[in-house]
Amino acid sequence: MEPWRKLDEHVVYARYRRVVSKRFVQPGGAVVEYEIKDEDAMVVVLALTALREVVLVRQFRPGPEAILLELPGGVIDPGASPAETAVTELREETGYRGRIESAGTLLEEAYSNRMKHVFVAHDCQREDDPEEPHLSEAVLVSVREFRNNLRRGLMGDVDAGYLALDYLGLLE
Repeated sequence: MEPWRKLDEHVVYARYRRVVSKRFVQPGGAVVEYEIKDEDAMVVVLALTALREVVLVRQFRPGPEAILLELPGGVIDPGASPAETAVTELREETGYRGRIESAGTLLEEAYSNRMKHVFVAHDCQREDDPEEPHLSEAVLVSVREFRNNLRRGLMGDVDAGYLALDYLGLLE
């Protein structure tokens, strides 16, 4: 198998999200077109306190129109490293700090170019108030409750949660 040859691409939509249409020639000669989410790389952090509680963020999400529990994270700013962004996002969203380690990198999905850098933070302690407490709040849950939320599909970044738990040897 070999990669398809890209003919061209153009922006279809650019506001909060950016969508690019890409045309390819498949090995048999067929020309196909796909709309791809053109997204910046991001970080996701599984943060654990010294008592092995998982630090999550509770916030409203417009897609499902619901308040969700999520792992802290965000887009990597130009010039910042994934590790620096992980430290910053954890502090800004939750007020917590801890020792950061990379747990790996994931592809967002087949129709996106986003790479998701997954980190774990050990021995986290709350040092600051989150930047926007009226838009989100930090929540502590047990590892068991976190795993149950992942299994039931009640969170975003389920893939990152499982990768981080596997990295820590906490899958059961």
